[in-house]
Amino acid sequence: MMDVDASEIIDHFFLTCQQIFTLDYFYKTIKAKGVKITKDYARGVLEMSDMVFELVNDEYITRSGAFIGRWFSFKPSAEEIKKKHIILGHRCMPFVNPEVSPDQLHVSDGKNIIVPKAVSFSMNLALDTFAFFGEGYVLPYIFNDHSNTKIPLSSVQYGMPAEIELTAWPVSNIPGGDNIKLGDRILGRVVDWEYNVVELSVLSSDSSSEISGDDIEREEWYANFEKGLMENFEASGPASSIEQQLAFMYLENLGVLCTKTCGSAEEFLKHTKKIGFSPYGVESRIWYANTPVPYVGNWNKQNPSELLFTNMSMIFSPAVIDAYIKTYIFEQREKKSQKTIEDLLDEIFPSTLKMSAQERRLILLNIEKRHDILIKIYNQFEDYNLAPLRKRVLELFSQVSELLCSIGCSGLKLEEFPQQELVILVQLFSHIARIVEEMENEYLREIFPFDDVKLSLDGMEETFEDIGAFLYNTLDSLTYDSIKIVH
Repeated sequence: MMDVDASEIIDHFFLTCQQIFTLDYFYKTIKAKGVKITKDYARGVLEMSDMVFELVNDEYITRSGAFIGRWFSFKPSAEEIKKKHIILGHRCMPFVNPEVSPDQLHVSDGKNIIVPKAVSFSMNLALDTFAFFGEGYVLPYIFNDHSNTKIPLSSVQYGMPAEIELTAWPVSNIPGGDNIKLGDRILGRVVDWEYNVVELSVLSSDSSSEISGDDIEREEWYANFEKGLMENFEASGPASSIEQQLAFMYLENLGVLCTKTCGSAEEFLKHTKKIGFSPYGVESRIWYANTPVPYVGNWNKQNPSELLFTNMSMIFSPAVIDAYIKTYIFEQREKKSQKTIEDLLDEIFPSTLKMSAQERRLILLNIEKRHDILIKIYNQFEDYNLAPLRKRVLELFSQVSELLCSIGCSGLKLEEFPQQELVILVQLFSHIARIVEEMENEYLREIFPFDDVKLSLDGMEETFEDIGAFLYNTLDSLTYDSIKIVH
C-alpha cells in the first residue's frame, strides 16, 4: 500500500501531465520525486487509474492531457433563462475531473472566477441536468450539492420535492450573457484541470428561419457523435459509467467532436432514434435504444468465467478484511462469541474459492497478525453505533461474494446466465465494497451518512433477495446440463 505522500505525487502527475507519455517516463518521474515503486507496480497504477487512457506502444495520456482546452457546449433550459442562472450538472462531462462534483467546479469569464449562488430550481430540471450520472447516482449528486442545506437524501423515501436549491452561476457574468435568450448556446472549455476551472461564453443563436452554416456543421456533429458511440459500444461495451463511456468515445473522436460548432450529448439524445438511456442492472447507460445492456458482448465474450472472480478478488481490500475482524472482536467482547480465527477466515472468503493448504495457512497467519494489531486499538464503545450496521453490510457482502464466486468458479459461459441479474450481482458487490471502504475510513467517520446507507442497504438486500435464488437456480440447471453421463 502506498503512503499518502506517494498517492499525492501520483495524483498531481495525473492532474498536470498533459503530454503523451510512456510507462518509463511515468516511472522515472515519480521515482525522482521520492516514490518507492517498481516498474511493474507503476504499470498497474496506470492500468487501474480512471485518470489515464492507455494508447498504443506502451504510451498513455491523462484525462487532463486529453480534455484540457477542448470545446463543448450546451443549451440552457427555459427555466434557467427565466431565472438568469445556469446549473452545470452533467454538462461538462467528460471534460472535467470525474471525482469532482459539479457544484465544486469553478466558472471563469476568461479573466475572473464567477461567484455562484444557491438558486431554487424544479426537481424535473435537476433530474434532466444530472441524468448522465446514471440511475442510482443522480439523486446523490443532486441532494449532496452544497447549496442544498434543507432537504436530506433520505427524505426521498417519503416523496420527491418539487424544487431544490442548487449551485448556480449568473448568466449576466458570462461573456455575451446580458441578453441571453432561449435557443442560445453556451460554449465551454476546461482551462485549468488541476483547479477545475471551466471557461464559459454565450453563443447567440441566429433568430432567422434560415439554416446557417453552423446548423449544417452541427447536424454533421450529431452524425459523427452517433457513429462514434456505436463504434465505442462494440469495442468497449458499457464501461463503468456513462461518464466513462463518453470519455472513451470522445478520446477516439476529439478532432471531429471538439469544435466550436459542437452540439451536446443532451441534445443528441433528442436527435437520435437509435440510441437512448437503457437499464444496466440497477444503473443505466447510454446504449442502443430499447435494448438492455448485456453483461457479455463483443467486448468481453472471450473472457473466461474465472475472470469474474479474479476481478472481484481485487476488491478484498485491507479495509474489507479489517471490517470483518472488527466485527469478530466486537462480537467476542459484547456477545461472548465462540468463533475462532479459522471460522472468521471461512466467513470472509467464499466456500467455493479453491485454496491450497499452504495458501490457507498463509492467509490465516496474516489475519491473525492483523487481528493482534486491531484488538489492541479497537474501542467497541466508540464503535457501538456503527458495529450493527457493519455486521449487516458484511452479511450481505458475504452472500453476494459467495454467489459471485460460485458462478465465476463454475467454468460455465457467462453469456448463458440471465444478463441483467448478473450485472446487478456484480454491481451489488462493488457497491457494498465501496460502503465498507467508506465505513472504515477514519477521516470520514464523523460525516458517515448512517441514514442514507441504511436506506441504500434496505434496497440492496431486497434486490439480492429478488435475484439470488434465480441465479442459483440457473447455476444448478446449467451445471446439471453440462454433466455428460458416460456409458
